[in-house]
Amino acid sequence: MKLIDNLFVAGNVTDLETVVYSLRRGIPVLHLTCIVLFEDKNRLEILSSRDLFHERNQNRPAQIAGIAMGRRSAYDLLAYMTEEAVANGRDPGDPKQLIL
Repeated sequence: MKLIDNLFVAGNVTDLETVVYSLRRGIPVLHLTCIVLFEDKNRLEILSSRDLFHERNQNRPAQIAGIAMGRRSAYDLLAYMTEEAVANGRDPGDPKQLIL
């Protein structure tokens, strides 16, 4: 599981260093919700960190694009990512264009 270089982080993530440390080592964080690009299906999914590190997702090629504390904040973050893509002239329908 990789993190993109310019990770989108919601304002309610308080201890970013600890969260990133945990994500890099595959350790779930309580209430953490991730926006993940699964490259095998070319789509973004919103998953709790617990679901993200479940064995069914272990071997899927994926990149963590955004993190938030709670599902609602993750949806708001995804909306922000979409607005940024549109403002910069990228295609909001292409998941890879959202995480640039």
